[in-house]
Amino acid sequence: MKKAIIVINIIFLNSLFCIGQNMVPAPADKAVIYFVRAELGFLIHFSYFDSAKLIGRFNGPKYIRYECEPGPHHFWAKAENMDFIEADVEAGKIYFIEAVSTGLLSTCVGLHPIDPKDEKKLAKLLRLLDRKPSETFTAKEIENDTKELADVITRGLEKNKKQREKGKTIKRLKKTMYYNNQ
Repeated sequence: MKKAIIVINIIFLNSLFCIGQNMVPAPADKAVIYFVRAELGFLIHFSYFDSAKLIGRFNGPKYIRYECEPGPHHFWAKAENMDFIEADVEAGKIYFIEAVSTGLLSTCVGLHPIDPKDEKKLAKLLRLLDRKPSETFTAKEIENDTKELADVITRGLEKNKKQREKGKTIKRLKKTMYYNNQ
């Protein structure tokens, strides 16, 4: 019995410390953002954007790995509502944004920057990354979805602009919130 417990503990500890080990490092000249939806929600698709650029659309639990230029970004997601995150990211770094359903009677999206110091939250997201590959989209799929969402993109950019002009507090993904998997 003791041997079985020791073996189980070793397997558990190995899996705990190997979380996130399959992640591809960020290119030296790009930042990587993982948009992660760890909760259930098979029927509800969220659309993810970098300003006017559609990153992808998917239901949960899934994620997308997005490479972008370093510097400031306006990330947002659309469901029945829109939620925004201002970001300032560095080249060669990996960042996480979690998407969650926030509505009780509706399908609302909430975006949350993940601080890697929150080890419990980070471990939950990394386990999802280790279990399945990133969602991918062809250029044609992104082109078609962008055309379909043209009005949504216009409204989203306008809403974000108005919020910033009014001085509304918008969540921030800071340069220091990068994940170090070394």
